[in-house]
Order: sequence, then C-alpha cells, then structure tokens
Amino acid sequence: MVGKLSWMLVALIVISLTAIPRQVRSSKILLIAQYYHSHAHVVAAIGDELHQRGHTVVMVAASAVKFLAQKKFTVKYYKTPVTQHDLADCIAEALKNNDNLLLPCHKYGNLDLAAFSHERKLLEEIRDQKFDGALCDIISPICQIIADFADIKVVVDVAPVGFGDPFISGPFHIPNPLAYIPQLGFAASNKMTLYQRTINVIIYYVANAVAHLVILPQMYNAMNTSNLGINSTPLFTERRSSFLIVNTDFAIDYSRPITPTSKVVGPILPKPAKPLPDDLQQFMASNPKGTVLVSFGSVVTALKYVTNITMLFDTFGQLPYNFIWKNTEELPDNIAPNIKIVKWVPQNDILGHPNTKAFITHCGMNSLLEGAYHGVPMVGIPVAGDQVIHATKISSKHVGVTLNVKEMTQSDLYYAIMNVTTRQDIINSSMQVSKLIQNRPNGRTPVEEAADWMEYALNCDGGEYLRTEEYNLRWYELHLIDVYVVLLVLLAITVKILQLIWRGVKALCCAKAPKEKIS
Repeated sequence: MVGKLSWMLVALIVISLTAIPRQVRSSKILLIAQYYHSHAHVVAAIGDELHQRGHTVVMVAASAVKFLAQKKFTVKYYKTPVTQHDLADCIAEALKNNDNLLLPCHKYGNLDLAAFSHERKLLEEIRDQKFDGALCDIISPICQIIADFADIKVVVDVAPVGFGDPFISGPFHIPNPLAYIPQLGFAASNKMTLYQRTINVIIYYVANAVAHLVILPQMYNAMNTSNLGINSTPLFTERRSSFLIVNTDFAIDYSRPITPTSKVVGPILPKPAKPLPDDLQQFMASNPKGTVLVSFGSVVTALKYVTNITMLFDTFGQLPYNFIWKNTEELPDNIAPNIKIVKWVPQNDILGHPNTKAFITHCGMNSLLEGAYHGVPMVGIPVAGDQVIHATKISSKHVGVTLNVKEMTQSDLYYAIMNVTTRQDIINSSMQVSKLIQNRPNGRTPVEEAADWMEYALNCDGGEYLRTEEYNLRWYELHLIDVYVVLLVLLAITVKILQLIWRGVKALCCAKAPKEKIS
C-alpha cells in the first residue's frame, strides 16, 4: 500500500511539473500591417496572444484601420490617404474589366507607400525602442523598410490570404505545382483538365511578368526611401524572413508541398462562439427554420456595380429562413420582415450559433475559414482577386455551391440557398471539414501556434538552419540551366567524336577493299 502511494505521489509530481507553462523571455515585438482590415485582424490576433504571454507588443498600421484602437497593446499610426471606399471603388473598376489581378488597386498601395515615405520620425521612434523581432503582413512592403531602418534582425511574415500563388509562394520559394495548384484569380480546382492546366501555366507567367515589369517597379518608385535616409530600396522578391505563418488549413485548402520555414497553422481568427447580443439572439430564435448570414465584407459597396441588389432582397424575402445581412449601403424600400440589416455583425459568433443554416459570402479568406471552422454550408459569390480561388474550394470540398456574381439570376440564388440548407451530403461534408479543422493533434489553437513560431524565431536566431539552399542559388543554378548546357555540350562533343570515328572507320574499310581488275 505504501509502495502504491509512493508511485502515485511521484506521478502527481511529474504531472504538476509538466503542467507548468514553459518560461520564455519577454521580448519586444513589432507588428506591421497596412490598410487592409482583414489582414490587420489576423496580425493583431497574433499580437493579442503575444501580449498575453508577457511580451511588449507595438503595432504600426495605417490610419484607416480604426478598430485597432480597442487593442490592449500600443498602436502607432501613420497617415494614409487610402480609405476602404477607395478599395471598394478600385475593385468595382477591376470587375468591370474582368481583371482578377486587381491592377487598379495597386495605385492605392503606391499612394500608401508614398505617404509612409514621410514618416521618418516614426521610424526613428521604432529604432530607438530596439525591437527584438517583427511580425509582418506578407503583402506589406513597409515591413522591409522598417526592419532595415530599425535594424530588426528577426522578421516573421504572416500570409492572411493563404499561399497566394504565385505572389506569396514565389518570394518564399514554396513549391508551386502548376499541374494542380490554381494561380491567383483562376476559377479552377486542384483537379484540372488539360485546357485548365494550359491556362493555369499561362496565368502563372503572365502574373509574374506583370508583377516584375509593372507592379513592383511602380511600388519601388513610390517608396522614395531617400526621404528616410535609406540609400537602396528593399526588394520584395528578396525577403529573408525567418518563417511564413500561413493562415489556412488543408481541410479546406488544397494539399501541397511546403518548405521547412512555411508553417500552416490553421485558421487564426475562428474560435468557439460567444453569446449573441439580445437583439440578434431574439431575431435568430424567432424563426424555427433557421437563419442565413449574408456578408460580403468590405466589397459590399462594389456589389451594386455588378449585380442587382434589389434581386438579392427579393430572393431572400421568398425563402423560409431569416437573413442577417451586414450591409452599410443605401437600402431599397419595403425590405421583407425576415431580413435584418446590420452595419456590424459578430460574424464568428453567428456562424457558431446552432440556428445558423447557411452562409452567403464573398469568399474572403477569413470568411471562408470561419464558415469552414463552424461547419456552416456556404453559398460562395466571389467578387474579385483571391476570392475566385477560395470559391472553388467551397465546391471542391463539397461544403457548398458557388455562383457567378455577374451572371446569377434570382432562380440561381434561390436554388443555391435551398441546396446548401437541405442537401444532407453538403451538410455532412461541412461538418466533416469542421471536425478536421478543430482536431488539433498538438493541442494548440492556430493563434497559439502562430505565436509559438514567433517566439521560436526569437529564441533560435531566426531559424536560419531551416532555410533551404535555394535562397542562395542563382536562377540558372536553381533550374539547372548550367547543368543542361554542360550536358548539351558533352552530347555535342560525343556526337562529333562518334562522327569522326565513323568517318575514320569508313575510310579505313574503303581503303582496304580490293580493287576490281579491268579486263
């Protein structure tokens, strides 16, 4: 009996010791995001986790990102002329021209960079604080400027929109198999026909050409780093970040090879639902058939340019469900009583509510991940850019249906909603994807894992040992062009030698042949 008690005591001591949280030195970490609200939400969520762990967290963001004022960590704003309405207008312009690369929107990125080029005082404040590391939105070129100016050695990038092929995967040297990974703006799944693979390859080369010949040169010109006392402009294609934290999950995304420095942590923003405000809870409970959430994010202002808004309201009014629509635009008269319009909505909490039957979404990455996390069947209506690819994942993973925003009719929308709310195969697939996403083998939530990698980078000199040699190879070495040239030369020499040998043998044989006598 005494022996058993002794072993139980030892076991309790071991368990208590392993339960003690690991001690990590407190570090000074700088978060960097620009004017995209959805991107800033992801970076700030990781910042919240780092702040809770005792790190000193400061965030630099564009003045347009107002919600950051509610954060517990310090936020330093730089003044930008870019507004959310500007982004909606440029998306609408791109839609009219069938431009999924969103080329009209890049001018606003350049305006933002030009404005940041006058923030020398802010940069000096950051440098004086001597940060240990930085956590950056991958699409933010100001990250490189700040890191260089403030001499921040450890930089970890966050990809809020997933791999973003080829623009994000390229600089990080992540394998991009064109045979089954659709490129930005191409509405194809990972099971492509010969025609689709051909188009995919063309898009890959065109997108890279546009990026290197148009977008990046304009961006570098807009930086005007001479105002900041920086002699050379940091190149986006030469980012040397320690890790890339990818905000996605292969349960809803396409499986692919990745590099040791790429960390697919899962959906960073979704989490268990909290109780709803009283007005929303009462509305949700008022219809036993359930509620459909409608949200087009910040692109809702562009909808009126590409579809009939009245048609959407008429369709919702004919269905047996309640509808909650996040909409800040001017509304038509005589809205049906089963439709509730709100300017802000706790999207995660509504998606996690048991009465939610479907989610009508523009297929922004965060919306896609929240819908998948909570197992809600989706009707994807992508508007532009990366949303087009995300929409194909809804169909490919069988968690909903997708519609073309320009071509859909009232009948299309009606039957799409009825399909996702009544077809058991779609409902079952949605629940299975949710189960896979929430099944965390390491017991860590995605945001905890993202913060873990930031801490790991700080504690292991940036994880340089994980970086593949690919970063140090010249382009012709990487693609073995020099090897092929050598092999071709050797082949040519070998063929030439064989020709000479053949000619020699032939001449020798002819010389030894007996001459015929002339009678």
